[in-house]
Amino acid sequence: MSPNRSGRLAGLPLLLLLLTAALPVAAQTAYRWVDKDGRVQYSDQPPPQEVKKFEERKVQPNSGNAQLPFATRKAAETFPVTLYSGRDCGKPCDNGRALLEKRGIPFSETKLETGDDVAAFKTRFGKDPIVPSLIVGREMESGFAATAWNGLLDSAGYPAAKR
Repeated sequence: MSPNRSGRLAGLPLLLLLLTAALPVAAQTAYRWVDKDGRVQYSDQPPPQEVKKFEERKVQPNSGNAQLPFATRKAAETFPVTLYSGRDCGKPCDNGRALLEKRGIPFSETKLETGDDVAAFKTRFGKDPIVPSLIVGREMESGFAATAWNGLLDSAGYPAAKR
């Protein structure tokens, strides 16, 4: 093998590593619905066509709790966090999302975009929605107020800062 060719081949593993790292991580879709027997179903496939109401969430592969600090994993198991946002929420929702991300809090986000979404919120919580709303376990804070949100997260045992 010529010296010129072996020099080019020596850089090949590094090039392949860089190209692999640059590939985007594709989000996967998860579906949740209630079947005709009243059982909650979860799947990576869309529900049958006769199911008209279902939740669809984007899930990042390999972003599970195993990579989170122990205190965060423990709090998330006992007190899961959900952010309720709306189409025209703007800065308050952005600020709420940023607070959760800054603290490294794993959360799901539910957007209230239709009348059915609002009705489901009313049924579940017994009041009209105010966005953003933060649900930590069974506790709720309506409207963005950093002090109140941090207090709710602190009382659930979430670490004050991302580690």
